[in-house]
Amino acid sequence: MTGLEQRKQAGRIAMIINGFLFVFLVGCLGGLLGEAIKWFQLRESANLPAYVRSPFYWFITFLMIVLGGLLATLYGIDNRNAILIANIGLSAPLIIKALAETNPVSSGRSHLTNLQVPSLVNFLAGR
Repeated sequence: MTGLEQRKQAGRIAMIINGFLFVFLVGCLGGLLGEAIKWFQLRESANLPAYVRSPFYWFITFLMIVLGGLLATLYGIDNRNAILIANIGLSAPLIIKALAETNPVSSGRSHLTNLQVPSLVNFLAGR
């Protein structure tokens, strides 16, 4: 059976999904939640206006959401709890953000001012 199914587990109803499309879409939803968290954190960033106007920004954002869906499908497409799949999709952008934050940024600052220069690493790290 492909699609959505509800199962009663220990008095609770769990939404069980299976099949590539549903697992991928719910994983993408988790990835979208991760990106929404990043957008919320960037709301006070001095770099926000430059990022929002850049097509590259939207491409990377779309890529992070799709990576959430792909990571979820790598865990399997058989019967899975939808919340678990969304959490897996959410983890993809957050893992990439954590990896970008560990990269020391030595040349990412201007010598004239103490402002960070917009870069892909700074964007992924939420700086």
